[in-house]
Amino acid sequence: MEPFQLFPSGVNYVLTTLQKTEWRGKYKVFVWLSKFFPNKVIIHNIDNRRFCVPVREWCFWLEKGPENYYLDEFLPFCDVLNNLKTPFTFFDLGADIGVVSSLIVSHCSKVKNIIAIEPNPHSFPILKANLKEMGKPYECKQAAVSNFVGNAKFYFNENRSNDHEGYIDETREGATDVLTLDAWHAGNNAVFLENTLVFKVDVEGQELAVFEGAKRLISQAKSCIVLLEIHPGVLERIGQTPEDIFIAAENTACFKWFVPELGNKPIARNSSFYEQFELKQYDVIGVSQNGDI
Repeated sequence: MEPFQLFPSGVNYVLTTLQKTEWRGKYKVFVWLSKFFPNKVIIHNIDNRRFCVPVREWCFWLEKGPENYYLDEFLPFCDVLNNLKTPFTFFDLGADIGVVSSLIVSHCSKVKNIIAIEPNPHSFPILKANLKEMGKPYECKQAAVSNFVGNAKFYFNENRSNDHEGYIDETREGATDVLTLDAWHAGNNAVFLENTLVFKVDVEGQELAVFEGAKRLISQAKSCIVLLEIHPGVLERIGQTPEDIFIAAENTACFKWFVPELGNKPIARNSSFYEQFELKQYDVIGVSQNGDI
């Protein structure tokens, strides 16, 4: 039995077609479907595998399906990974429903296995179902990633199927499990990891803490590549700067940093990030200097 509600196959076919095309009135239909079928998912076919998306998440209508999800942001990352000479393990931190994992599987031939971690209880069942279809060995954990092991309060919009901006408050008691990557790895020695580790880090304010909690894992890897979200609004909320996150990462390995949307423009570490770039949200790529690219 599916852990979520499906449309009849004929209706699902129509909805996938509607999502993938541009037409007048699209947003109004989206709003109507979200109101009357808020708990249903639409099943897409990506490379002959199923991929489910919540009907009431506008991003999948806007981007014309999960296979086209912000490709201008993620394809440069895939290009870096395709230049690797060795296979890699992919850590999807803040995995949501697995869209980025799906893009990696579709566009990167050297991915060998996936470790996906997501705290949102609404997203997690869909994530687990989507990973099962990807044809790669995977581990899936419902938790937040930080620099401590325990529990915390998780704030998210409970009226959304997958709130992309949910975050934990480590100072408040809550029911959400929190782990470090080092603790996770110590308790999962049977999970095989490649010598090259790739991380997508989208954890809404826990980016610095993720690196603090992964010193052993990253330092022991032969090479490491990171896709990291730099969000000025989140940084303001937690009182951090991009440099704080870069330093935490550099305490685990020697990283060089690039901005993919600007043609992999290097980030100079002798001046602040927002002195070099316009004040807005960016994805940045970090490559450890022993990275095999």
